Amino acid sequence: MERPGSDVLPPRDKGRFAVTKTASDEYVFRAVPLRNVELTAPYFHSSKVWNLEQAVAVMGVAQLCQELTPQETSDIAPFLRTLTGQQPRVELPFLPASTAETPQPEPLVKNSLEKGDAVGKQNSLR
Repeated sequence: MERPGSDVLPPRDKGRFAVTKTASDEYVFRAVPLRNVELTAPYFHSSKVWNLEQAVAVMGVAQLCQELTPQETSDIAPFLRTLTGQQPRVELPFLPASTAETPQPEPLVKNSLEKGDAVGKQNSLR
């Protein structure tokens, strides 16, 4: 298998390698779901591929170790488009304007020692 070329790979993001420091994890990324893939261009972590057919061709080389024919690419891309569904409607709540009577949030406590937590004190002595 081959990784996509530098024209597709992100220059400063080496993927999972940043966490594992394992050479085989360079440019290994979480695979996104294929649902609504038609709506998620640009493709890849570098955002350099805007065409679904081109993305299919790149993945043919990267995952199948073979160049797909134009016919194969033009068969796969329409199939991927059939995975497009209705986008869920997201409605954000309408919040009233703040007034002088609006309660303010309490400040966050950084750690349990600031609250006088006995367990926190006990753990800090170890």
